[in-house]
Amino acid sequence: MNNNNQDIIIRGIVAGDKTILKEFYKKHLPQVKSYILKNSGSEADAEDVFQDAMVFVYEKLENDSLELTSALGTYVYSVCKNLWMNKLKRNQKTVHHEGILSMSKTNDLNIIDQIHDDERRYVFQKCFLELGKGCQELLSLFFQGISMKDIAKQKGISEAYTRKKKFNCKKRLTELIKTDPVFEELKNRH
Repeated sequence: MNNNNQDIIIRGIVAGDKTILKEFYKKHLPQVKSYILKNSGSEADAEDVFQDAMVFVYEKLENDSLELTSALGTYVYSVCKNLWMNKLKRNQKTVHHEGILSMSKTNDLNIIDQIHDDERRYVFQKCFLELGKGCQELLSLFFQGISMKDIAKQKGISEAYTRKKKFNCKKRLTELIKTDPVFEELKNRH
């Protein structure tokens, strides 16, 4: 595939062009299905993993943070492989490696690191949303680097109370994160 076609596909994915997306799925999903079926998965698993990879790629394209060193299809396949291997590791199953469309180890490690970062961010965001509105607002201001004094003034409460509330909110957030099953998996992975 030449760079011009790849640019058209990338623009189509970002724009949500159904024709381009359908063609991309049609061309690349069978390879992912084949890999996942050989590695203890089902067609539904393959479709889910492919969809997750496409969301991952879309977000990277949207943020302009995707650095391709290979064809987009190869990159997506590699993301799918890594997502599936992570899922199998969590479920303690064996992975049969195959060499088709493999990328360099460095790229695989970068993708794995990015997936792990995204999983950690997901756990944080999910637990953050479980906090009450008051804690969400206070911690959001705190995470933006706004001083306790300014937060207290903005909220119309004392600085001492603001500090105590921030401490309790952070403590609650930490407890939620530590009891999250995905956090446990992430912790046990390292």
